[in-house]
Amino acid sequence: MAVIAEGERLAIRGWTEADATAALEIFGSREVARWLAPEVGRVPNKATMRLLLRAWIEAGKSLVVPAGRWAIVTKADDAVVGGLMIGLLPPYEEDFEIGWQLAPAVWGPGFATEASQALMRWAFATGTIDELYAVARPQNRRACATARRLGMAWVGETDKYYGLPMQIYRLRAAELG
Repeated sequence: MAVIAEGERLAIRGWTEADATAALEIFGSREVARWLAPEVGRVPNKATMRLLLRAWIEAGKSLVVPAGRWAIVTKADDAVVGGLMIGLLPPYEEDFEIGWQLAPAVWGPGFATEASQALMRWAFATGTIDELYAVARPQNRRACATARRLGMAWVGETDKYYGLPMQIYRLRAAELG
């Protein structure tokens, strides 16, 4: 699988159906699923995770760059530790959102920040966008802290995205450190 971006310890690549077990550690986790927007339940089993991965892979074929979903893997052992996405925010679908999800077992050493920075550099280098947003529920202190570590500026709170109160952060290409 082709790597689209790299950090010091991590690489960003497309998902494969073979990633189902590792992906279930992320999206099957209550600690992760509780923060996803739009609100979704945790993935219940490996078969469902495989179907979801297949859907992401197929949908990715028709998305306009830089939109997509990717796996975060460690360079040391190619272990899947998380996922990243870039997609259009509802309801008007003109602003691009970046999102990150990591397995709870790897929370803490800065993987979300490292992987997101690498993906943001790649996304801005495509020349198709000049800003990215992150949205997080106010109670999700980890996500809000990660957005700030990424250099994203807080722009306010709104419920226009996903029908939930969300903290909104933005980074313009020229601000990327």
